[in-house]
Amino acid sequence: MFNLFKKEKTTDVVEKVSFKNKTTNEIIEEIHESFYTEVDKLLASAKILNCLDTDKNDLIEKCERLKSLGFKNTTEIKEAEAELNRLEKLSNENQSKKTLTEAINYFSFKYPNYKFITEESVKKICEKYNLIYGAIDRYIGSVPDKNLKHIEDFKVNKNDECFLYEKKIFGFGMREMSMQKNLITFDEHKNRKDIENDHYKRNMLHDHRVRVINMKLPLEIAAPLKDFNMDEMEVKDFKLSKIEIPDPVVLKPVLFNGKKHYLIVTAWGIEASDSLVVNERFN
Repeated sequence: MFNLFKKEKTTDVVEKVSFKNKTTNEIIEEIHESFYTEVDKLLASAKILNCLDTDKNDLIEKCERLKSLGFKNTTEIKEAEAELNRLEKLSNENQSKKTLTEAINYFSFKYPNYKFITEESVKKICEKYNLIYGAIDRYIGSVPDKNLKHIEDFKVNKNDECFLYEKKIFGFGMREMSMQKNLITFDEHKNRKDIENDHYKRNMLHDHRVRVINMKLPLEIAAPLKDFNMDEMEVKDFKLSKIEIPDPVVLKPVLFNGKKHYLIVTAWGIEASDSLVVNERFN
């Protein structure tokens, strides 16, 4: 089954919200606020880098001396390697934070009217408010005229577009034999010789079916499950709420350093909450 709306579990514990004693408008406003203020939280967090200082320099030096003599499993070596692994993890986290800061600064400067958000944050917000997200061609709800105009007016430079390249090779009985899947830039997309279709390749032993996708990622939307056409779809690891809150948020996939992020295009709720549509440029 095609997992368009697949939602993986996040590593952090996400606190579920309570809708008790809240009006629908209040809930919609809270969800929109979560999306639109997330970039500020991301930037604040990314500026706090992990300290890479250690008080175990002598132990690490002793570890190298022991290894040079052929020791491999002493207590000192195990302790030193654990410390080096810890420092490497912190260093990788720092690099991720620096890259995220660069992405936020880049998109905030280039598209000042649109808020930036990471896919990880979209997942956390969806988990918190019992929403799902997926491509807009699966959305079956309505789109207010005001928000339709927002979407029509939204444009990004082709070099910031996010493209998907996926190549699967199937053998006998359509058994998947290999898969290549990458997010690529516009130039990479343009230079690919493969096209979006199925074709066959013959070698000495088998006929292989090769399925290729080379396309620009479409707009996505976060909304309640009821607003999606779920034919041949599934949602994984997602607990649905008994309260259905109409809260579509339209997301534009963008690419930075090989990673997919989003710009928030527009958001809406019930007609009575039109004044709460929160894209800052219209406030």
